[in-house]
Amino acid sequence: MAREGNAVGKRIQAWAFEHHGDAMQAALAELTAGCEDVVLGDGDVQLASAWMLNDRELPGGSTPTQRYARREQLHPDERDVARRIATARLGLLRVVSVQSGRWIELEELPDGEAMRVMSHDVSRMVRPRDLLVGRLMEGPPAPSLWGPAGVLTRETGRELIDLLDARMKSLGLRDQPGCLAAAIQAAAREITVLLAPGLRRAGV
Repeated sequence: MAREGNAVGKRIQAWAFEHHGDAMQAALAELTAGCEDVVLGDGDVQLASAWMLNDRELPGGSTPTQRYARREQLHPDERDVARRIATARLGLLRVVSVQSGRWIELEELPDGEAMRVMSHDVSRMVRPRDLLVGRLMEGPPAPSLWGPAGVLTRETGRELIDLLDARMKSLGLRDQPGCLAAAIQAAAREITVLLAPGLRRAGV
């Protein structure tokens, strides 16, 4: 299932650059402005790609992944995977328990129920009580993490709290239902920079 999801993700990216090349280049330029002399690592590139495909809307609305999932000529299996990728939005997740190389039990803050998700890679780098920012994708066969996930350090955790607090204030969402999810989505670009070492060092 992971290989199938990755394959669909690569096709979405190729389609987006082929059919919306100018918008994708503009998104990349927006995200990496000031980083022309910085060498970006694989993790930086993955975070940037996830933001460009899943969070940044194209002119006229909808993200590239959402547009791809609506293509009429898609095979039903491909459409199903693309739709699940398109609905995997950024969230703040707490690690409850973990079995390295297999799964993580996560709860989405502020009040989500704990769920066990498949994870071969991220499960090797987290411990219970860690906080991470990532995208939960629905099964089948079981929920999983889609794309890169960033584990928060004490420093980046404080910065994220300040960022989300400021965004909730600016949106007038404080103490309203769903305010954290809305703030995370509105601040997706800034969160991507916060989690990407190369972009962060450049001071974007």
